[in-house]
Amino acid sequence: MSTRIPVLAGQERPDNLVVQLREAFTALNDLVVPHLVERGFTDFRPAHGAVFQYLDDTGTTVSTLATRAQMTKQAMAELVGHLERTGYVVRVPDPDDRRAKRVLPTERGRAVVDAAQQLVPEIEERVERLLGATRLSQLRADLEVIRADFADHPRSPTPEDGLETAR
Repeated sequence: MSTRIPVLAGQERPDNLVVQLREAFTALNDLVVPHLVERGFTDFRPAHGAVFQYLDDTGTTVSTLATRAQMTKQAMAELVGHLERTGYVVRVPDPDDRRAKRVLPTERGRAVVDAAQQLVPEIEERVERLLGATRLSQLRADLEVIRADFADHPRSPTPEDGLETAR
């Protein structure tokens, strides 16, 4: 369940954009586990989404999963190990590197992804009811602009970068 963490030194923390984006994500993501539990995936936890979110169809190494999820390899290996023990993924030899293993979803793993994906239209419809179609479309466009700019320019842009800001 999403909870705000508003206190710092006895004072409410001021909202900032990064925290607001994360809290919105958490509120939406909190809908996934109950949805999956209703469909019989009672051992699936929110943290497991970090594996499936970054897993390629042809398999992905734990190291690559960790990098994509911005986690340590050890933490990702622990998640993968749990998912392997509960039948969601398997590790197979990497055909490109005999020393490595790729993580692949099992039939159960693909089923949990399918079940999670069934929730997407409901969430998007709810957000559209809240914001309206035009604002939702603009939100998507704005989020992509932010993602692309910060991915390409991790530091603050300067006038020398030739980037114009929206007004």
